[in-house]
Amino acid sequence: MKLCNLVLTSKGGVGKSFIAWILAQYGKFKGYNIYCADTDPGNPTFARYKALQVHYIDIANDEMQIDRARFDDLVDNVAEHEGYSVIDTGSTTFFPLMSYVTEASTFSMLREEGVRVVIHVPIVGGSAVTETLLALESILKWTDVEVVIWLNGNFGVVELNGKPITETQLYKKFENRVLGIVNIKTRAADTFGVDFSNLLRNKLTFDEVGDHKFKLSQRQRFAEVRRDLYEQLDTITV
Repeated sequence: MKLCNLVLTSKGGVGKSFIAWILAQYGKFKGYNIYCADTDPGNPTFARYKALQVHYIDIANDEMQIDRARFDDLVDNVAEHEGYSVIDTGSTTFFPLMSYVTEASTFSMLREEGVRVVIHVPIVGGSAVTETLLALESILKWTDVEVVIWLNGNFGVVELNGKPITETQLYKKFENRVLGIVNIKTRAADTFGVDFSNLLRNKLTFDEVGDHKFKLSQRQRFAEVRRDLYEQLDTITV
C-alpha cells in the first residue's frame, strides 16, 4: 500500500508540524516503510527531527509561488516510495500549492500511480477557528481527497458559534469525505504543557525519551499522550 499523509492549512502556529511529528512516529510504530518531507519555506520545524530523517524540499520560489521543478521532484518521491509518506507543508504556500495541485491534477495523478492521499487538517479553538475552518473548506471544495480533521484544544474549545465542528454546515456537507477526527486534548499547562514544550524544543521523538534525563512522571505523561493519539489513529481506516 502507498499512502501519502499531507498536513495542510493556511494558518501558521496551529499544530501542523506536531501532527506531522505524530503521524511519522505512528507510521514507524506500525512498522511501515516511512518517507518524510518538509516543504515549509519559512520555518521547516518537521525537518529538524533528525530521528525521523525528514527530507527538506523548499517548494517555493523567491515570489513565494510554487517552484514546479522542486514540487515535481516531491511528487515523484511520493509516487516511487513503497509505503507510508508524511509531508508537512508551509502555511505561506497554502494557496499557491492548492492552486497548483488543482491545475496539475496532482492528486489524480498520484491515485493513478497507486498512491492514496489523505489530507490532515488542524482546526483550533479561539479566534483562529474561522480561519482554520476556511482552510478546511478550501481543501474540501478544491480537491476530492479524503481528510482527517485534528481538533487542537490547546487554543480553546474547538467550536463555532457555540456548536461543535460536527454540527457545522461545512462538516455535514462533506461528512462522507471525512475519514475521522483526532482530538488533541487540552491538558494541564504546568505539567503536560511544560514537558511537551521541552520535548519538542529539543526536537526529540517518543522513542528518544529514554535516552534523555526525563523524570518518571514526565515519561509517563509522554506515554499517555502517545497512547491516546495512536489509539485514535487506529480507529481511522487509512
